[in-house]
Amino acid sequence: MHYPTAVPAHWSWVIVRSEDWSPLTRKLHLDRRSPAFTAIDERETFLEEALFSPLPTRTSELVRDFHVPFEQLLAVALSHELGHAICHGGDESTANRISDQLRSGKRPDCGKTMKSLTPMEELHLRRQLPGLRGVR
Repeated sequence: MHYPTAVPAHWSWVIVRSEDWSPLTRKLHLDRRSPAFTAIDERETFLEEALFSPLPTRTSELVRDFHVPFEQLLAVALSHELGHAICHGGDESTANRISDQLRSGKRPDCGKTMKSLTPMEELHLRRQLPGLRGVR
């Protein structure tokens, strides 16, 4: 996936086995239906295994809940979580807006919710993941 931006510096992406997803989300008091979540302060995003490998029951649930074909689930989840990471916030409407912008090939605009990047963070973002370059 190529998006016109990059994730903030020192970000970790964790894939969680689907069999562990429900207990983890329950323990953290999160909505089990969501296949991803981001811990802003820890700079970590967690993605459920079912986004990468179809699992009959779970895949059907995700397709039904998100009204998106399986082939698009990962892009939708990833771009949404990138919205949280890029804008440094937990606001779902902002993450949804950024997700739409990213998937449309537009540079994300966090509006007033984005904290300013330091010059070092911006430089790091430009050099990070090849498919996510483009930060000015």
